[in-house]
Amino acid sequence: MICKNCGNSFEGNYCNHCGQKAGFRRIDAKYVRNEIPNSIFQLDRGFLFTVKELFLRPGHSIREFLEGRRKSHYKPFAYLIVTFTLYSLSAYLMERGTYIDDLLFGFKTRMADNGQSTDVPTLDWISKNQVYVTLLILPVFSLASYLAFIRSSYNYFEHLVLNLYITGQQMVIYLFLVFVFFEDNFMAGIPTLIGFLYSLWVYHQFFDNKRTSVKLGLITLAYLIFAFIVLITTLLVGYIYGRFS
Repeated sequence: MICKNCGNSFEGNYCNHCGQKAGFRRIDAKYVRNEIPNSIFQLDRGFLFTVKELFLRPGHSIREFLEGRRKSHYKPFAYLIVTFTLYSLSAYLMERGTYIDDLLFGFKTRMADNGQSTDVPTLDWISKNQVYVTLLILPVFSLASYLAFIRSSYNYFEHLVLNLYITGQQMVIYLFLVFVFFEDNFMAGIPTLIGFLYSLWVYHQFFDNKRTSVKLGLITLAYLIFAFIVLITTLLVGYIYGRFS
């Protein structure tokens, strides 16, 4: 049999050169109907399985992924991109702000109450580039969690995968909550609180060989390290901007 993709002569169900299936069919309505979820969401390659696992046993599931049981799991970076896109699109269609919009609104409200100008280019950039902000924050927080749990057996990049999955599943949680209307500013912070509590649950489950009190202390330390890194970075950027502007 001649492979339609690379021209290699082979026998069997798959080309031994490029891996394409031997079967060939014309593109029709059934092909398109099957291809959309398979190519965009790869539903047959772990997306729904990952959603379910990250709801029912997130810490154990992520640890199993790091230990090598990866065939059924959706890839962590792609998972975050897909879930963030679905969440942002749903928020837009429902004419609701995202959790970042809610945080920025609260921050600007406090600035206005203190008599400060709310016309801050950086905040506007954050609002318009939320996925980039999330992708910039994750490596920094992963460094903080790695330093806090440095005595564990996981390296920095494994912490990055852990936090990619956590953030991706938080987007799924926010996606469900976008259909719940919180009218006042206090209630608008509920999705963020639920997302934070979810991350605590994942860390508690993931590091199952440590006592609960130790885990809570190390998680707190991770957030303190993250806040310190953000503060130093902000001061440094502000100094450089003021120096050369």
